[in-house]
Amino acid sequence: MRASFHPPLAKKPVLLRSTARAVTPFGGLVSLLEFSHKIGLGPKLSETMPFSHTSPNSIPPAHTLMAFLCSVVAGASRFAHSEWLRSDKALHSMLGIDRFPGTDTVRNLFLRFTQGTVQAF
Repeated sequence: MRASFHPPLAKKPVLLRSTARAVTPFGGLVSLLEFSHKIGLGPKLSETMPFSHTSPNSIPPAHTLMAFLCSVVAGASRFAHSEWLRSDKALHSMLGIDRFPGTDTVRNLFLRFTQGTVQAF
């Protein structure tokens, strides 16, 4: 099987193919990520996010939120469960991100939201 897939947070498509060994246990997220690409969720999150980071080393807030959403869909019920997806490089490619945010990054993103920023978002 060979197919191309458009990550929601990247410009170029990713090639999906079967191998003899398991590469990622989160391959089922492809349909969710393709749907989010079709509806333009990644760019919409980037343009409507009420704040941004100034550090060149920081992970963009839209990437952090998308990573959190994937964690929840994959079964995470706590912020610490997002670590399940952090070491999966194939999932990072499917998302279109270079680095997956850690638990503290996800938690700090949600701490920045106040009532005003929630309404603006």
